[in-house]
Amino acid sequence: MILWTPLPAAQVLAGLDDQVYPDYESGEVSGIPVLLEKAENGKKRVVRINSSDPAHYLNKDVYPGLIT
Repeated sequence: MILWTPLPAAQVLAGLDDQVYPDYESGEVSGIPVLLEKAENGKKRVVRINSSDPAHYLNKDVYPGLIT
């Protein structure tokens, strides 16, 4: 992505490093690559399906929000 702006880059990107991002990790659920975040009781929640196979997105057993 290209950002065209008359502002200096330092001003546009100011504060970007101060943002706090969730602790995500990659993993697999039922053989489907997913992005996981820590949930309660040591379990993990599916945040995103990371696959190029369209059939993985149609699998009703793996979806964002699933607690594993």
